[in-house]
Amino acid sequence: MSEPGSPRDDVEQKGLLRDSFDGIDDAEVLENGRANGHGHHKSRRSRSGDDWYRSRKIWRSASAWLRPRNMLIALVVLIVLAGLGALWHRPSSSGDSNAPDQTAPEKPKPSKKPHPVPVAGGKHPSVSPWKKPKGFKIIGLIFFGRQRTVEILDCYLKRNLVSNGGFLDEVLWVANTDNEDDLKYMDKLVQTSPLYKNMTLINLGYASVWEHAVDDKNMFIKIDDDMVYFSDNAIPDIVYTKLKHPETLDVVANLVNSPETGWLHYHVGAIHAYLPEMEPPKDQKPAALGPKAWRASALPQWEGDNMTFPLGDKGTDGVVLEDDAPGAPPFKGHRWLPLKEQHKNLYNTPISHTEYNAYGPDWTSWALAAQVQYSLLENIEKDQLDKYHYGGGLDLAREGIWDMKYGRMNINFMAIWGKDVLEAVPFEDTDDERFLSETLTRRLDRPLYVNTHAIAAHFSFRTQHEIFDSDLLSRWRAYANEMICTKENQIPTS
Repeated sequence: MSEPGSPRDDVEQKGLLRDSFDGIDDAEVLENGRANGHGHHKSRRSRSGDDWYRSRKIWRSASAWLRPRNMLIALVVLIVLAGLGALWHRPSSSGDSNAPDQTAPEKPKPSKKPHPVPVAGGKHPSVSPWKKPKGFKIIGLIFFGRQRTVEILDCYLKRNLVSNGGFLDEVLWVANTDNEDDLKYMDKLVQTSPLYKNMTLINLGYASVWEHAVDDKNMFIKIDDDMVYFSDNAIPDIVYTKLKHPETLDVVANLVNSPETGWLHYHVGAIHAYLPEMEPPKDQKPAALGPKAWRASALPQWEGDNMTFPLGDKGTDGVVLEDDAPGAPPFKGHRWLPLKEQHKNLYNTPISHTEYNAYGPDWTSWALAAQVQYSLLENIEKDQLDKYHYGGGLDLAREGIWDMKYGRMNINFMAIWGKDVLEAVPFEDTDDERFLSETLTRRLDRPLYVNTHAIAAHFSFRTQHEIFDSDLLSRWRAYANEMICTKENQIPTS
């Protein structure tokens, strides 16, 4: 019994007996008190009654929870509470559709990588990343005139027919010539595909051809007959851009050998240092010469003392340079060869004279035309056509758009609605290019866009006739035979 008047006596009087502490005796409490006090003994009598009672109660509660049965119950309770919490925070499928989905992954950021450009038929069996639109036809419109380049173009057109998985529902060949040999060739060509059709309009200017060749229900892809290359995605991409941006009057491919794009290609790093060989080669390896040669990697380096080549002084009327004139081709069938120290020596090559000018040297110089096309062949071989993808674009993930701001642009490879053409005929200008890219776009406030992912090579203007003395046409023929044409549609090489 405790002494009368002690704190213990007060507790017992309230019915809080020692047995209620589950057999924990004073010795245990005191021993723990010593341990907690680091060995310093303190009597119960030295504490206040409330402190003593509180410590005994806490110890009893802790001991009870440490029992296995109670620990198991606590664990079950925690698991149940966690499950209820998850259900509480999970959004209901029938609730507010704007509620954030905690389990949804973060929305991916738009890719800044350029849209992939297929470059070789053997490596890229799918010619189009887009599904062909329905409800109208996509018709290729070819102004026919030159057999030696049409032989190459034919392979690309057949590859892009709907019957081969492409976008072209049909191809309309419009002969604006009275040359009997050319007309016979066109008649023969049309027979090679049920989707080829022809139309002969003799002694009509290009502006007048439009009125007779188009209808008001379909989209037309106007392609010049001397387009010697275009990427597999070229037609789908300009069609896609035309549909996505109805505010445009026309959409043009990113043309290699064009006054409006040459300066841009130079400054974005797509052009490489090349100069013409000045004498016929002594070592004639088949990989670098001949009907199967197109790869830049097989070419020897340019050698010589005078590391430069003049553009040639001539006007814009198509006059051909004399054989001994500065800037004339060194000999027929010559190649253009890469220079060592490309970046340093690029400034010594014709491309250094390029201008952003529709009537500048890029239009008149055959040397510029040769250098940019040799550069394209190198970029094709290295699978680096993304070098041409300038233009921030209106959709970085899918497009590279260059707005011409109502300036003149070549329409060698262009998408346009037939309805827009027919509403403007007869053209008030005999120059259909100037009218469709400059005059009409400004009048209607409907710009011309260039899709820079759609790469297309234009062989020559009438002012660049000397380029036929190079071996470039045979190189484009070799590339097409290997990569584009079928075995049944090989281009003659002799």
